[in-house]
Amino acid sequence: MAAPLPRVEYPLAADSAQVYEPSDDTFLLMDVLQAESPRLRESAPAVCLELGSGSGAVTSSLWASLQLRTPALFLCIDINPRAAATTRATCALNGVRPADVVRADLVHPFAERLRGQVDVLVCNPPYVPTP
Repeated sequence: MAAPLPRVEYPLAADSAQVYEPSDDTFLLMDVLQAESPRLRESAPAVCLELGSGSGAVTSSLWASLQLRTPALFLCIDINPRAAATTRATCALNGVRPADVVRADLVHPFAERLRGQVDVLVCNPPYVPTP
């Protein structure tokens, strides 16, 4: 059974033009995460990291697919301030807890702290320029 598609929340109407909207590639990644969710759930991830979180749809879908009994930290990183705000709003709307959203360039600020600690890493890299 497929996990429901997460609702995406744009804090400002203009954000939809500055944040990559979930599309076919996003839905394909969410389908793969859903298919892998039993194996991922069995591994009892403590830290799930999304690089370039954009709208927050992938993290929200992963959270819903895993249905973890013990809470994992969901860390979302995006360099675009509007994407970070959209991820934060989308995670809140979909009940993703705990979720930390950080505006950064990749994981540089956390590289040492995260070394060997990330159990699930997802990335749907942008290939469409955003303003």
